[in-house]
Parts: sequence; structure tokens; C-alpha cells
Amino acid sequence: MVLTGLAVQAADTEGDAIETTSEFLPLSLEELMDQDVTSLARKEQTVKETPSAAFVITSEDIRRSGATNLPDILRMVPGMDVGKINAWNAGVSARGFNDLYANKLQVMVDGRTIYDPLTSGVSWGQQNPFLKDIQRIEVIRGPSGTLWGANAVNGTINIITRSAADTQGGLVSAGAGNKEQSGGVRYGSKLADNTYLRGSTNAVYRDANVDATGKSTNDFGNAETVNFRLDSQLNSQDKLMLEGDFSNYKQNGYFVGVSSATPPLWTPNDFGKTGINSSLQGYWTHQTETGHDWKLNMAFTYTDWRQIVDQMSRTSYVLDFQDSLPVIGRHNLLWGANFQTTSDQFQNSLTLAFKPDNFTQNNSGIFVQDQIDLSKDLKLTLANRVEHFTYTGWETEPNIRLLWKANKIHSLWGAISRSVVVPNRAQHSINLFTPVPGMQTPFLLAIANPQMKTENLLAFELGWRWQAAKNIDVDTALFYNIYDRMQGTVITSTSYSPIYGEILYAQVGNYRQVKSYGVELALNHRINHRWRLQTSYSAIGFDTSYNNSLIWLRDPLAEKNYDPQQLMSIRSQFDVSNDVEFDVWGRYVDQIHKDRVNIPSYFGLDVRLGWHPLKNLELSLSGQNLLYNQHPEFSDILYYTVASQIQRSYFCQISWQF
Repeated sequence: MVLTGLAVQAADTEGDAIETTSEFLPLSLEELMDQDVTSLARKEQTVKETPSAAFVITSEDIRRSGATNLPDILRMVPGMDVGKINAWNAGVSARGFNDLYANKLQVMVDGRTIYDPLTSGVSWGQQNPFLKDIQRIEVIRGPSGTLWGANAVNGTINIITRSAADTQGGLVSAGAGNKEQSGGVRYGSKLADNTYLRGSTNAVYRDANVDATGKSTNDFGNAETVNFRLDSQLNSQDKLMLEGDFSNYKQNGYFVGVSSATPPLWTPNDFGKTGINSSLQGYWTHQTETGHDWKLNMAFTYTDWRQIVDQMSRTSYVLDFQDSLPVIGRHNLLWGANFQTTSDQFQNSLTLAFKPDNFTQNNSGIFVQDQIDLSKDLKLTLANRVEHFTYTGWETEPNIRLLWKANKIHSLWGAISRSVVVPNRAQHSINLFTPVPGMQTPFLLAIANPQMKTENLLAFELGWRWQAAKNIDVDTALFYNIYDRMQGTVITSTSYSPIYGEILYAQVGNYRQVKSYGVELALNHRINHRWRLQTSYSAIGFDTSYNNSLIWLRDPLAEKNYDPQQLMSIRSQFDVSNDVEFDVWGRYVDQIHKDRVNIPSYFGLDVRLGWHPLKNLELSLSGQNLLYNQHPEFSDILYYTVASQIQRSYFCQISWQF
């Protein structure tokens, strides 16, 4: 299992002072792996005790990466493919299957899902938190549907924010560069004994990118976010957290064109999307006198957005309960239940419509997990989740995991798991009327498929962790995945219209089977107390079965062509002195071919120089994508009708805590 620096939690004991390398690098790798994490198994345990491919990004990693958004931060995870589509949107996926709507990656903020039930996946352009509020990001590669439910198929991400108790006092941060300007303010105070409150606000503006000819793609925009968090230790047995979040955004760019019944029959439009996201969430933990340790999570979210061709509002309520039972002999039992109801409403148009225009989904589930201590060094985990979905009915997601700590320097783990992807609202209800990508005619009518079923994964995993030396840690993960009932889009029929000419009818369905296999390697080397290197390499391959007599709208070999076969990363964190930091991050991404667009392989190079003239004052200068004036990373011409390229950028930031 990969560990990427869990040491920040040691610094948190002194509040939220800006971390320095001197607080981080002296920790040994053994101490790093003994740090507790919470979301990898729904309970506190150390990284080295988790029988899965896990990776933890700390606030120190975020700060020293120079990254200003979540997709760029996630590039440091082995096996995680990140491709920028434009200034705001990106495809992010683990172990392949990347797309604008990558549907096999579950993403949460403090346990609250931000996975979009309309199109599946995450709208990354709408997620713009104040990065200095993030304590760590915990990532599981591979299925974890037993614990986190449907869509946690190829990976699960939990973005964990800092507690209000650890963010007392004030913090001001501001940054500017040639492509982005941003700033944020935070203040925390103590309300009563063991009760703390903090509030923060941040804003970001991103400039437009360019196309292959150097012309602006008009994908500029802005986003503003306000957040509060309350933490209270009510007594020795009860703890309460309440958090609220509101964000507003306007993201321009060529998202979808507009179809009409009069000439011109279709025109591109760079209105993009404007909208708001808001949430209120909280949890209550309680330890009973009989040894039960239970947690109740509740969340309400409201989403409203508008495009030139459509408008949507959606509300969602989630209730999640888990109970860790007292240890019975060698058995460590954990069980839980969840319920989610989601209601949406659309204002439709000729170009884009959802039928019915309002709908409610009710999904519920229950899970049980038993961790059995077969011996001091051998642990067996048996678990299963049963869920009921409005669209597909009952599903089950079992898994079995085994962890063997052979000695202090070697540990092996293996797993067999089943997980599912639930069809989304668009697949069951969409009516999209637009030209075929790259052509004015013929027109395409994408129609819904109410018979869509879940996509199923049967996954086999093996992992080996090796403490090669006191200052060198090696992590290896192998996987072989069998996907059944995979979605694909085919042309089902054609017709002729005197207005539009030829019309193609397309429908998504469970038409394919895919097998994937790969390896993920990571090495963490603390050269000395001032210098640390982290290196990773991943490779993946695909075998796809499909009916070649069908007329495919999108590439039936999507996985093979959309995903880079190899990814490599090396990050260097070097403390020049007690006050000066120099960080370098190099990446290699293999070539892909997506939606008739060839995207060549590329090397990414980011450099950061940080200076701490005072303990609570930090100045930094970062450069990203330094090897290219501009280059493409990803494409989605079905929706983003004008391709955007990523440009070389520079960013200067100042942060002051008081």
C-alpha cells in the first residue's frame, strides 16, 4: 500500500500553523505508516493494516505540490489518470475508464458523496474548496462497494477537512498568476469548553485556454465558496460535527451547441454553465458503555445549474449509520445501513431534455463486515452489502480480504470483490438532439434506455509492501478485473427529416464485456531529514468483447484507446534550509486516442520554490507544465465542441496565519 506522507497529522497537534519541512521529514517511514486513517475501513486503523491499495495525500503534499485544484492534486496517486478537458473540467479515474463522466470513481467530502447521479462521476469544475481547509485526502484504488456502496468500483476518494479545533485564529491566503487568481480567508474561535467553530471563504478566477491554433476557447470563469464547521466534544462518549457549504460558479466555454427548427439548424455556444451547490452535513458519534461505537451521518445537498439549453434543480437527503460492535473472541464486527432520496426537476429544450422532467430516486442498503484475527499476523475480512435501487432493484457487493504481516518489513494482502455501477438519470431519461461530432449533418438523436442495468465488476487484487530499508518503502499492487454488462453507445436506426436531413438514433446499453489487468508500483525514499523522493509507475491493459455487427457511435474499444497504458511520476521535496523549500514534480502520461482525436504522450514538469521568512508567513512561486507552451491532455468533442489545450502557467502565493 502506498503511503504518501501521513506526517502532517503530527503537525496538527500544534494547531493549523503553516507546516514546514522541518516538522515533516524527520519522521521515519515506520512512524508514517503507523498514522491512523479513518475512511479506508470506516474505522481508525493504520495504513499498513489496510488490506487494499491505499494512498494518503496530506495537507503537506497539497501545499508543496503547487497545485491549485483537486484534479491536479490527484495526479500524485499511482494508477490515477487525470486529463484536463478545459480550464475547469477534467476526466479523473483510477485503473482506467477515464472520461468526462468517469462513472467508476466514488468521491466524498467528509463522507458526503459528490458523485453526480445525473451523468455519473464528478463535475470537477464545480468542486473548488479552500485547499488550506483540507487535512488529507484518502484514496482507495480498487473496489470498496461493500463499505461505500454502488459506484465505488475502481476507486474511492474521501476528502477530509480539518476540524474547527485545529483551525483556530485567522489565516489569509492570496495568489495570482498568468492563468489563475485566487484568495481565501479563514477564522476559527472557541465557543465553549471542547466546542469550536470556524468559517472560511475563498474565490478563484481562471483565464481561458486556447485551441490548437492559439485561439481562445473562451473557457474562463469564476467560483466562490463559503464554508463553516462546528466541532464539539459533548462528553467522553459523544462527539458532534456540523458543516455547511455554499458555492457559486460561472464557467464559460463551448459545452453544447443549440439546435433549432430554423436556419441555422445548429450553432455553437460558449455560454457554458452557471450554478450553485450547497450542502449541510453532520455526524454524531457515540460510544456506549457496552462497547458499541456507532456513528450517524446525515447530509442535505441542493444543486441548481443553468446552461443555454437546459436548467436543473436537485435536492438529496442521505442518512448513513454504522455500528462497530465489541470484540467477540477473534471477531471484529462492523455493520451499517444507509438511505438516500434524490429528486430533480428540469426545464427542457429541443437540444436537451429529460423525460420525465421531474423524478425521485430512493436507494437504500445494509452491510456487514467481520474482521477475523486468525493469528497475530494473519487477518481475514469477510463482508457483504445488499442494496436496492430505484432503477435496477436488488444488488449485492461481497468481498473477501486477507492480510499477512510476514515480519516487520514484509506484508502481503489479497482480495476478491464484487462491485456495481448504477445507471444514471441521463441514461434512463435523456433526449439529446445535436449534430454528430465534427459534422453539421447528419443530426443525432440520443434516446434514453429505461432497460439499462448495472455494470458489474469482479476484481482480483494482490499487494506487497516492503520496508526495503529504514528510509525506503516499496508498495506493489496487481489487479485483474472482469467487467460485465459494460455500457456502450450504438446507432439503432435512421430516419429522414425535410428540415434536418438524415437523423441517426443512438442509444446507450449494456453491450460489452471488458477485462483489465495492471500493476501499480510506488517507492517512498527519505534520503535524509531534508530530502524526500516519491516515485510511482503504473501500467494497464484491456481486452474487450463486443458485437462488431453493431454500428457504434463511440469507440467500442474505448478503454484501450481512452486510457494511457503507462503513467509515471517522481516528486522531490527538498529543504534547502530551515526557511527555503524547493520542490520538483515530473510526470509521464502515455498517448491516447479519444473521439477521433489523437493526443500524444507528454511529460509534465512542475516546480515550486517556497520561503518562510517568519514561522506563520509563507511565500511561494510555482510553475506548471513548464516543458510546453501548450498541449492537449484530454478531449470530449461530443459535449465540448471546441477542444482546449493546457498552457504553461505560473502562480505566486502568499499565506499568513495570525
